[in-house]
Amino acid sequence: MPKDLTIDERLDRIDTQLDHIAKAVVTGFQRTDKTLETKAAKADLQRIYDLLDKISKQQEIDDDERLVMGHQLERLDHWVHEVAKKIGYELAA
Repeated sequence: MPKDLTIDERLDRIDTQLDHIAKAVVTGFQRTDKTLETKAAKADLQRIYDLLDKISKQQEIDDDERLVMGHQLERLDHWVHEVAKKIGYELAA
C-alpha cells in the first residue's frame, strides 16, 4: 500500500480486500455444500436401488414358491380324482 494514502483510504482498501476474501470463502463453502448434497443424494439413490433389488429378489422367490405350490395342488387334485375313481366315488366339479 502506498504511504501517501490517508488512513480512511487504507481502511477502505482493506475492507474491499476483506470483502473479496469473505466472498471467496463463502463461495468455497457453497461449493462444498453442493458437493456434500450431491454425495448424500447419491447415497440415497444407492439405498433406494438396494431396496428395489431386495424387493425384486423377494418377488422372484414368491413367484417361484407360488408356481411350486400350484404344481403341488394340481398333482394333489389329480391324485384325489384317481382315488375317487378307483373307489367308485363321483366328485362334484
